[in-house]
Amino acid sequence: MTLKTISLSGLALAALLASSSVFACSAMGPKTHVGNITKIDREQSTLTIMDAESQQPITFSVDNKQLLSLNSSSGQVIVRYRDGDNGKLVATSIQ
Repeated sequence: MTLKTISLSGLALAALLASSSVFACSAMGPKTHVGNITKIDREQSTLTIMDAESQQPITFSVDNKQLLSLNSSSGQVIVRYRDGDNGKLVATSIQ
């Protein structure tokens, strides 16, 4: 292979990998967000993630069981949610 072919192949692979995270939330279906945990607020019972698609923080209300399962978690999560009162998003499952 020539250097040009290797470079183009590497560039194509990088573009493919980058685009897969950009459309992560859309690909997961409705009422689902994917992102990295940025904050777990035990006093407010909330979880905030940096959304992989929009690159904006999204905060979810979580219940005590979900808080316990999060413990001191970090990294990427998939959050399925429902619409709650006053425009709040309520986590129904966190993976």
